[in-house]
Amino acid sequence: MNSTEPQSTSTVLSTMKIYPPLLAGALVLGTLALHFLLPEERTVGWYPVIGLLVVAFGAGLSCFAAAIFQARGTTRNPYGEPTALVAQAPYTWTRNPMYLGVVTALLGMAIFFESIAMLLAPAVFFAVIDRMVIPREEETLQRLFGNDYVDYKNRVRRWI
Repeated sequence: MNSTEPQSTSTVLSTMKIYPPLLAGALVLGTLALHFLLPEERTVGWYPVIGLLVVAFGAGLSCFAAAIFQARGTTRNPYGEPTALVAQAPYTWTRNPMYLGVVTALLGMAIFFESIAMLLAPAVFFAVIDRMVIPREEETLQRLFGNDYVDYKNRVRRWI
């Protein structure tokens, strides 16, 4: 490809680095702004309590999964080189508990604020991570761990 030719959209997307915590933070801020800008009924009820419980569960799952990576001495950076294939709970029932925890926490925030607009955050986060981040991670894991990773991938679902 000539350096003066424009890159295709798929080439640009496949080389773009997305950092999940920054994406989640940007989505929270953006959808929270939408929540307050759009005319929605604001009431107080059980939703804040339920939302906080969902946020706590999601954040706890994500932190617990990240701590396992820390204990095994492998990277949490989606663009880093993992040094271990982690296959202990919660990685026995989802291959991506950190991302699942973030999606859950984002959903909990939408419930807390009783906001339809904030439902965009978990949906967009899920779509971007599922289509742009996880495939790159899976390629790296298969290259590094070969059949061990393929066996793990066949046993455990990507999300739930």
